[in-house]
Amino acid sequence: MAILKIDQVQGKVNTGNVPRASALALPLSIANQEAAGFKAFSDGVVTLYAAQKKEEDLNEAQSITESLSIDLIKSYNKHKKGSNLELALDGFQEDVKYENFKDLGSNKRVKKEVRNYVNKFRSKYALDLLGKVTENHQDITKARKTQTLNKMVKDQVAGGKDGIIAQRDYQSFWTDPLNLEYYGAEGLEKLKQEKDLEILELAYIQGGNTGQVNLFNNEQRSEILSSLPLKSQKAVIEKIRNGAVSRAIKSQEDIIFKEKKDKQFKIETFTTALLAINDARLNSTDENIARNPSLDDLYDLKQSGAINSSQYNQLLRFKANDKTLDNPEILQIVNASFALADSVEKIDSLQEDVNLNPDIMDGLTAKSIITFNKMADKYKKDTTFGTEDQKFRDLLDIGTKRISKGKSGIFNSSGKPANNDILIRAEARLNEYNDLTLNKNYTPEQAYAEVIKKLKKDELPELHDLEQPRSVSIKNFKEELNAHPKDTFIEMRKEVALAYKESGDLETYKDDLRKLDIIEDTYDTRLVIYDGNQDNALGRQFKIKEKK
Repeated sequence: MAILKIDQVQGKVNTGNVPRASALALPLSIANQEAAGFKAFSDGVVTLYAAQKKEEDLNEAQSITESLSIDLIKSYNKHKKGSNLELALDGFQEDVKYENFKDLGSNKRVKKEVRNYVNKFRSKYALDLLGKVTENHQDITKARKTQTLNKMVKDQVAGGKDGIIAQRDYQSFWTDPLNLEYYGAEGLEKLKQEKDLEILELAYIQGGNTGQVNLFNNEQRSEILSSLPLKSQKAVIEKIRNGAVSRAIKSQEDIIFKEKKDKQFKIETFTTALLAINDARLNSTDENIARNPSLDDLYDLKQSGAINSSQYNQLLRFKANDKTLDNPEILQIVNASFALADSVEKIDSLQEDVNLNPDIMDGLTAKSIITFNKMADKYKKDTTFGTEDQKFRDLLDIGTKRISKGKSGIFNSSGKPANNDILIRAEARLNEYNDLTLNKNYTPEQAYAEVIKKLKKDELPELHDLEQPRSVSIKNFKEELNAHPKDTFIEMRKEVALAYKESGDLETYKDDLRKLDIIEDTYDTRLVIYDGNQDNALGRQFKIKEKK
């Protein structure tokens, strides 16, 4: 058996080059200083973090409350309109209690801030709400009581069954404990005196309205004055007197209104029948023939009062397809009257003459009466149309072919009576113009520009017959036409604009531009019809002068 022999170990532990701990030890004072420094730094970091976290929490809370305040204010505004104090306060408290918003906020500090804000809001606005709702309640209660009391007063004055009930309720009102509590003893007594006086005043005024009170009766007048306080006497007497005057005026106005309404009804009935007769004569479709009134229909209209005798006779004349032409003098009178009619009242009066006056109606054809009625309707709806219409009708009558109307007929520029061809062409122009303005909604200016395109050379209106701009003189206009024949109207508009810049008169500026448009349209038409000859287009008055 082998025997292990252990000899004493001769080696040593290798400690290496690491210094011993005892060699690294600091003096105690230095170690304490370093420890204090590390602690101070650590405490500073913790404090800074805590401060920043608090600010972040406050920022979050502010953001939440700013958003929340909108809903809270809406709740307040909703409930402050009420008059029931219990319902309003309960509803408000329920809307703004913190439990509704407890989930808002990321931590306890934020939630606490939100809770404090909600509680403060509720406390502050609950008091305001109390005042508002109480005020609403008082206003509504006062209005209700006042309305009830006023109705009792009016019903008593009116009398009858309601008056008896109102008198009983009126007496009970002053003994009602609730009213005594609401107004107070002194306030209730004062209100009763006011209402008692009001009943007396209204009774006298009502008596005046019904004719039971006569101010010309000395006894009645003395009774009124003696029963009323001085402050009420004059007002009540004036009310009674004014009531009598008002009744007289109203009675007269009622008569006038009834007459006017009757006239208007007769005009509308007559016009409807006239249109039906005229449509059936001009366009005999099945529909128009069915609408054409029979002689029996016309007689029934007269018998029922829907038309008068003159209208009935005219409809019979038109029904018989009478070929009588317009009386030139009557036509001239009506046209002149339209030119002078500057108000709806004058147009109404003129329309009554055309449709009701036998002296006027006898001189007009069905076509003319229909045309004048359409003109009247247009004039009444648009006063500007009336002014413009008369202007361009004059241009058609006078400007083209030098046609002028005298007392004894229609004449040309030489003063000789117009021949039949001139009359026919003039009538055709006017008919086309009427069709465009009355049936196709052309403005007078547009209709005029359309009509003159179809005229012959010797029928064209001269430029100097047209309305000239006011802001530039005719002398400048002539010079401009001669100096700038190709761009005359551009230059003229510049001059008008410069005149406006100096005067500041906007209405004149707009009117002058409109006049230039008409002149330019007429000039362009003349230029086309005269095959581009500029001298002929400008006309005798404005043509370019030849240099000698």
